Amino acid sequence: MKNSIVHIIKDPEGGDLIDTHFSFQGFIRFLKERRQHEKTQRVRYFDFLIHHFEERLQGKDLLEPEEMQNYGDLMELMYTSIFPAIADERDNLWALSIPMQPAIVYGTNAFYDLLLDPVTGEVRASMIDKEDRERRKLNLELVYSVILSQLYGRSFSSGDSLIRSWTNERTGLPSFYRLNIDTRFVEVVPKGQLPVVDWQQFPSRRPVPEIITWLTEHLPLTDFRFQGINAVTVTDVTTAYVINNIKSLILDPARCDLGSPHDEVMRCLQILSGTKDVDFGMMPFLKVNGRPVFSGESCHHSVLGTAAESESQQEASYLGLVENYIREPRMILYETLPDYQEGEPFFLGALRRAGIRGYGLMPVFYNNRLAGVLEISSKKAGIPDSALLSRMDVVIPLLAQLLQRASDEFDNRIETIIKENFTSLQPAVEWKFNEAAWQFELQRRKSESPAVGTIYFKDVYPLYGAIDIRNSTIGRNDALRRDLQTQFEILTRTLEALHEEVKLELLEEMIYHCHQWQRALEGGMTTADELNLNTFLSEEADVFLEHFGRSRPDMAELLEPYRRAIDPEEGIAFRNRRNLEWSIQLINQSINQHLEEATEELQRSYPCYFEKFRTDGVEYDIYTGQSIAPDRPFDILYLHNLRLWQLNSMAAIARLTNALLPQMPDPLMTTQLIFVHTMSIDISFRKDERRFDVEGGYNIRYQVVKKRIDKVHVRETNERLTQPGTIAIIYFNDKEAEEYEGYIKYLQEKKLLKQEVEYLELEDLQGVSGLRALRVGVMMEAVAEAGVRGAEAETEERGTEETAEPEVGERRRLEPR
Repeated sequence: MKNSIVHIIKDPEGGDLIDTHFSFQGFIRFLKERRQHEKTQRVRYFDFLIHHFEERLQGKDLLEPEEMQNYGDLMELMYTSIFPAIADERDNLWALSIPMQPAIVYGTNAFYDLLLDPVTGEVRASMIDKEDRERRKLNLELVYSVILSQLYGRSFSSGDSLIRSWTNERTGLPSFYRLNIDTRFVEVVPKGQLPVVDWQQFPSRRPVPEIITWLTEHLPLTDFRFQGINAVTVTDVTTAYVINNIKSLILDPARCDLGSPHDEVMRCLQILSGTKDVDFGMMPFLKVNGRPVFSGESCHHSVLGTAAESESQQEASYLGLVENYIREPRMILYETLPDYQEGEPFFLGALRRAGIRGYGLMPVFYNNRLAGVLEISSKKAGIPDSALLSRMDVVIPLLAQLLQRASDEFDNRIETIIKENFTSLQPAVEWKFNEAAWQFELQRRKSESPAVGTIYFKDVYPLYGAIDIRNSTIGRNDALRRDLQTQFEILTRTLEALHEEVKLELLEEMIYHCHQWQRALEGGMTTADELNLNTFLSEEADVFLEHFGRSRPDMAELLEPYRRAIDPEEGIAFRNRRNLEWSIQLINQSINQHLEEATEELQRSYPCYFEKFRTDGVEYDIYTGQSIAPDRPFDILYLHNLRLWQLNSMAAIARLTNALLPQMPDPLMTTQLIFVHTMSIDISFRKDERRFDVEGGYNIRYQVVKKRIDKVHVRETNERLTQPGTIAIIYFNDKEAEEYEGYIKYLQEKKLLKQEVEYLELEDLQGVSGLRALRVGVMMEAVAEAGVRGAEAETEERGTEETAEPEVGERRRLEPR
C-alpha cells in the first residue's frame, strides 16, 4: 500500500467551486449505521473499528491532505474492511481520494503503478489527454447526485461509474477501465440555510447537460461544503468493452465513417489480443447456386487476399481455400510457417512472400452453417498461438453475424440486379423480361454503358376490382376510444389506491386530470386533444408510475394491474384495437387466399397479369391481351370469360367474408366494386415502383377514374354506391351494362345473386362525369358456386350470344326500379 498525494488533474475546470475537506467521520457514521442493523458476530468487528477510529482521531474532524501521511493505519483499516482479508492487494486497483476532487491520498501498489510513470513518478501522459476537455472538467453529475440524494432525497444520474481508455505503453494499444467512485463516506453540509428548490420546474426529462446547467443556477456549489473521503475502484473491462463495441458496430454499422464496420472490428480484435504484432482478417464464403464464387469485396478484409500479388492470384487462393475448407472446416494454426515442402497447402507460398511468419484460421459458423473464417497472422514467429486463438472464442458468435451479413448483402445485390433489370415475379410476363435481359447482355458486350429497355405491353384489356372493409376508419377510432376509456378507468383506480396509501397532492392532481380526460372521451375530440391525451399518458402518468414504482417497491402490487392492462400484446386496454386488427387481418388473409387459388386456375384459360394492392381491404388490376401471350391467339371471348369470372369471384368473396362474421370479435362487412373499361390500353413496367402502370395520356383516364370511384355517391343523395352484401359495377355506356346484365342473369339462375338489380347514376367526380352503375345483392346463403371452369364453359357455350337481348320476362327483372 502507498500513502502519498497524487493530483491526477491539477486545477480541474470547476474545482475552485468545491469547498472540500478530508475527514473520516463519514466512514465512522457508515460503520455505526451498519452496526445497528448487523445481527452476526461482525458486530464485534464494527465495535473494534469504531472504537479504534475514534481513539485514534481524538475528536479531530476535518483534516488537511498533508496530514493524511499520519493516518495510514486508518486508511489501511478502511481497505481491509472493504475487501476480504484473503484478497491480494496486488490484484486490486483501489484508492482513497479527497471528496469530489481528482486527488489520490492512499491506495494499493497496483493502483499507483497504473497511475504513475515508473521513471518520472508523474501521472502517466497516457492517463489524461490534455486536449480532452471533458476529462479535465469537474464531474458535476457526481457532485450534484450526492447533493440531491443527501439533502433533498431525490435521485439523479450520478456519473459515479465511468469508462476510461488509457493507452497501454507496453503494447501501444488502448486498455479500457471502469472507474467506480464510492461516495457513501462523504457528507454534504449546507453553509447556510438549505436553498429552496421548486422541483416542479426541475427539467428531469431533459438531456443531462441541460439539467446540470439548471442545477448550477439554482444550487450553486459555493453554498455547500463536502467532507469525508471517496473510495475509488478501477476494474479492467477491456474484454467486455471490446465485445460490446463489436456488438454495437454490428447493430449500427453507420457508426463507421466508411460505412463498413470491418476495419473497426479488426482494431477491436487487436485490442483483445493485447499486441500490435498480430493482424486479423475475415473471409465470408459467398455462393451462387450453391457454388463458391470470388468477389473482390470478399477478400478486401482478408490477410490471404492482401498477401496475393494480383486479383487472379486472389481468386485462385480464395477459391482453393474455400473449396477445400468447406469439405473439412477446422482450426488451422501455424505458429511458425514451415519451409517449402512439396504438396503443401497452396496458400503458404503467398503468405511467405508477404513476409508473414505465423498464420491461423478459425471456422465461423452461423446457425450451424459455415459462414466464413477468421484469420490471425503475424510477421513475428510464435505470436499466433493456441492461447491467442482461444481468446477469440468470446467474439466468434458476433463475427458470425458480421460474416453472415456480408453473405446476405451479396445475395441481396444479386437478387436486386435480377429483379430490377431482368425479371418479374409472375410467369405470365416473365418471358418479356427474359427478352429484355438478353438484349441488355448483348448491349453490355458492345457498350460500356448498357441500358435495360422499357418493358411494355400494348393493347391489353384492364379489369379493376376492389374489396373494401366498410367503416374501417370509424371502427379504428371507436376501438381506440373504448380502449382509452378502459385505460383511464384502471389508471384512475390505481391512482386512487395509491392515494389511500400515500397522501400526495400530485396524486390528487393526476386523478383530477384522469376524470377530465374520461369526460372528454365521451364527446368529440380534436386532433390537438388526442395529442395532449397521449402526452399526458406517456410523459406524465407513465413516467410518474414508473418513478413511483422504483422509489416505492412496496407499492408494486398496486401498480401491477395497470401495467398488465397497458401491455399491447395481452393488456385489456388494447383489447378492442387488437380485436379490430385481428378481424381486418382475417378478412384480408381470406380474400388473398381466395384470389391466389382462383387466379392459378384462371391462368390456364389465357395468360393474364394479376396484381394485388393492400389497403384496408384488397384492390387488384388484371391485364390480358394478345401482347401478354404473343404465341397464343387472343379472342375477345377470353375477355368475356375473365369478366364473368371477376363477377362470380366478387360474389364468392362477399359470401366468404360474410361467413367470417361469427369468428370476428368486431364484426366487419365488406363492399365489392368492379370498374368496367371497354377500350384496350397500353401498360409499361416502372422500375422505381417495380410494377406496371398505364402508358400514354389517353390511357391515364382509366387510372384517374379508378382512383376516384372508391367512395363515389349515388347522384343527388348522400348514399355511398358501395354497400355491404352487394356488388357495384361502374360503367360508362349501355353496351357495357348489357354485357354485365347477361352475366348477372346467369349468376341469378345459379342462385348466387339476388333478383333485384339497381340502375344508378353517379355524382360527378373531379375530371370525371357520366358514370353509371349496376348494383346487385349477393345471395349469402348460396349452396352452389360457379367456379372458373363453370363460368368458362358457360361463356364458351353462349359464345357471342352473351350480348344478345334477353327475353322479355327476364328483361323486366333487370330494368331499373
